[in-house]
Amino acid sequence: MGPRLSHGGWLWVFMSLLGAADCTYHCLSSSSDTQPFLSLTQTQTWPVESDGGCLKPLYNFAKLFLESVQPNPFPEDIISTALKTEQLDIPQLVRYEAGYIVCLLLAVIYLLVMPVAGGVLAWGHFHSRKVEVNNTQSSSLASLYHQDIGVAACLVLVNILLLTGVILAFTVNSRVSENMHPGLYHVETSGRIIEDSLTSITQKIKVIMDQYSIPKAKISQEINDADDIIGATIISSFNTDVDQDLTVLSASIEDAIGTFENLQLYQTTRTDLQANHTTLQNGIQGLQSRVESLVKCPTCDVPNPSNLTTVANYYLIPSVDDKLNDMPPASSLAGLIEQGNLTFHAIPQKCSEQVAPTIAALMSVLNETQEELLNTSHRFPSLESLIEAVSDCRTTVRRFADPVDYYDFVRWAVSLTLCMVMLVIVVLMVAALSLGLPVFFYPTIYSTYQDARLEHTAIGLYRAAVVASFVFSGLFILLVFIVLFFGGNAHTLGCRSWTHGQLFGFLDQQKNVFSSLNNISQSPNISKETNSETHQNQPSSSAIYHGCKSGQSLFHSMHMEQHFDLEDFLNASKYLDGLNETAQNMTVNLDGLKLLPDNGRQGLLSFKQCGIDSINYHELLLMLSTPVVKTDLGVFADELDEKAEVPANAGIKEDLKKEAETTRYLNTIVKQQQTNAAKMSQIVRALKTISTVYKANVDKTLESLTQTEVALHNQVPYIVGNVSQCIMEKGEQSLLRYLDWVHHVILYKVLDCRWLAVSLDNVYTAVCLNVVDPLNAFWLCLGWCCAFLVPGVIFSIYTARRLKPEPTFISKDTFILPEKKTENMKCHTEKAASNNYMSLEEVHKMSMVSEYIKSQKCEDYDT
Repeated sequence: MGPRLSHGGWLWVFMSLLGAADCTYHCLSSSSDTQPFLSLTQTQTWPVESDGGCLKPLYNFAKLFLESVQPNPFPEDIISTALKTEQLDIPQLVRYEAGYIVCLLLAVIYLLVMPVAGGVLAWGHFHSRKVEVNNTQSSSLASLYHQDIGVAACLVLVNILLLTGVILAFTVNSRVSENMHPGLYHVETSGRIIEDSLTSITQKIKVIMDQYSIPKAKISQEINDADDIIGATIISSFNTDVDQDLTVLSASIEDAIGTFENLQLYQTTRTDLQANHTTLQNGIQGLQSRVESLVKCPTCDVPNPSNLTTVANYYLIPSVDDKLNDMPPASSLAGLIEQGNLTFHAIPQKCSEQVAPTIAALMSVLNETQEELLNTSHRFPSLESLIEAVSDCRTTVRRFADPVDYYDFVRWAVSLTLCMVMLVIVVLMVAALSLGLPVFFYPTIYSTYQDARLEHTAIGLYRAAVVASFVFSGLFILLVFIVLFFGGNAHTLGCRSWTHGQLFGFLDQQKNVFSSLNNISQSPNISKETNSETHQNQPSSSAIYHGCKSGQSLFHSMHMEQHFDLEDFLNASKYLDGLNETAQNMTVNLDGLKLLPDNGRQGLLSFKQCGIDSINYHELLLMLSTPVVKTDLGVFADELDEKAEVPANAGIKEDLKKEAETTRYLNTIVKQQQTNAAKMSQIVRALKTISTVYKANVDKTLESLTQTEVALHNQVPYIVGNVSQCIMEKGEQSLLRYLDWVHHVILYKVLDCRWLAVSLDNVYTAVCLNVVDPLNAFWLCLGWCCAFLVPGVIFSIYTARRLKPEPTFISKDTFILPEKKTENMKCHTEKAASNNYMSLEEVHKMSMVSEYIKSQKCEDYDT
């Protein structure tokens, strides 16, 4: 574009354009358009729910215990050394695992003490009856009663705690198995989401750069179609006038074409009417003469043919050949509207030819801008090293997923078996307690059962529970330690380090995780001081995680601004200066532009002079409205058929039939004439309508087209200057919209990393909350049961000893039963005292003693 006009110059241009449409409207309206940039899909991930529920207090208690067992922080040195040398530092590892070594020692002590204590208690149970009898005799009945009640209450409490522990162990063991496979799936899925999302960043950057094609295409269109834009402005400015002109032209052309076609139809129809009139007239005359010959028969009663004559004389219709000769051919007028439209809308093509050098220069600058954008985008920080790290983690998860799933099934089966054993022990204790507990409150409650069978049953259940406890306690404590070791280390090394941020610090020490950030080609706009600070301010994994969790862009969380100057990259001025400097004046010359070509103008003038207004349309319409014949030939033919059936006309019947057929044939000609006459009437009316307006339409058409052509030549130079300015403004707006979109999309779409925080939280939830926590709760519950087995065994042995119904002999002829049996015997003795036959009492007493001794011997033998 040329130099800016002064205020006076712009005022003069504005005043000169008052007669035309506002050429700046298109420019202003297009500035508010939104460009259809590609909508980049953001990574969508949903949080995994924790299924802790009411078991969270149990999980928290297990965590508190693990915190006391393993209070040491995350062992960065041990793991780093192991990763580098693939060897473990055993002394450091032992110091780190000191808490678990103490737990191992406690488990070993438990393994050694339980069998020894079990043997001692069993020996004491089966070989200390005399001492017990002597102690029983020396103790008061009241103290023994309260002691038994206390032991029974403690045993009830222990059974409740054991049963609670077993139920919780069953529950959390099932939770671990149920959550293991989904947990592995969530871990692998989260890793895949992280890897795919990080990989897609580079792809999305490329897509964003490819989206430059949208503003480039728009700007290119504005530049390449500068002629069209100028032409469109011209069209928008003169569209109404040209449309009106072409509408009037269309009316004149329609009049001319309609006149030409109607005149041709007029001549054709006139020829048909006159030819049929001759045939009809000759046929009616012959029919009339033949029928008159039949009328001479006095007895035949033949219809009178005197009215068989034609009325309308179509030979009087004048010819219009002279007017057809004066008319322009329809082919010369049919394309005038399209030609005028093409001429009017071909203005952009003329503009394109005249502004081609300027367009070529602007396109060159535009291509250089694209190349600069692409080259700069290649220096965007690379996350390849982080992607490789995530990929390695995914590979590890996939490699160990099946073995972990299998070993978890084995763990579940073993744990379920031992839990079933523990449940059996608890059930035995509960059953024995249910049978033996009433004896402490009501010693005579089982007096109706012979030989104390229910007491013996309770004692047997206690003994079975004690034996099972001693046999399986080693397996219990071994499983507890194994699960504690793996579950506890999983919690302390993984879960606790995650929540305390120590795991993030360990990741920051791995230099290869973010090494690709420093391997990129630095932008020349980043100073050496910034480059030196880059190595000192490495990205922090914790900052990245918390930044993503709070909705911060990954660009700021990873401090990518130290590696890539995004503001300079998206600085619009350095891309627009070249376009503005290259834009020059655009001039368009529309000399020779004619909306109506000379042959079209001459055709309209010929049409104006054709003289169709000189035809006497009134007389023609009156002639065409006259009936063709005086008599209805169809009715006359029916009358001939009727007379042929009269017996008196039998002699001329065949003649009457033949004449009836001839009459019907002539009637078809009459109908054809009527149709042609109606058609001719329509043609005449159409010509009459056109003849009243065609000259005025032609004059109006020629005048309006001439005025529009003059206005185009006068206004185009000013429109070109204004539109060229609008082209540059719209190009600038398109580029600014693209750069703003790039800035927003890169920061808040491409580098939006809320998915990263959610995925990492999902890994924590799937592994720690849904697998590790139930696993630790399982060993806690089973260890709980192992701990309460000890008092359960002690109280069971004591209760079994107190329940054993053995008699104590005083002399050869008398004996003393235990307390509860003594009371029973006392009751029987009092009953027997009322019997008058004392000899029967002695017999009964001796039989009871004999039966008791036999049962006692059998019991000792079984034992």
